[in-house]
Amino acid sequence: MSLGALIVVVAFAVTLVIGAVHYTGGSRSKNSGRDHGEVILEFARAYPGEAIRSVTITKDGNASFLRLADGKTGFLQSMGRYNVARLILPGDVSVQPIDDRPGLRIEFHESTLKGGDYVFDSAEDAAEVSLWLCGSFALANPDMETPEADGNA
Repeated sequence: MSLGALIVVVAFAVTLVIGAVHYTGGSRSKNSGRDHGEVILEFARAYPGEAIRSVTITKDGNASFLRLADGKTGFLQSMGRYNVARLILPGDVSVQPIDDRPGLRIEFHESTLKGGDYVFDSAEDAAEVSLWLCGSFALANPDMETPEADGNA
């Protein structure tokens, strides 16, 4: 067999293998289909005693925030094939909105967690998660502490 024919056969075989992997779903990201049930199960494995009230997943599916019954926030982040689960107490993070997208820039005060930008499906999801992280609805609006002249807040 000539060298030119061998190159054509190898190129065709490689293209065929790539097509088969793509067609069977092997090229899709593991986290793209993450749902709330999977997040709850993964977090419950790490923290079995925590009661979960609601779950908000980031747009890319790599991070999830869980509202817990006792005022803490659960955090589940994918790192490769593994998930890292953490409990976040109010005041353990600094939260800022991202200007051009519905998301939050979160800086963890704890040195073991890397902060970053977390983008959500809607601005409402981002606002709700920021309230969980701050620990209070009053922290969302600094004007709440000073009532207006007519006595209404």
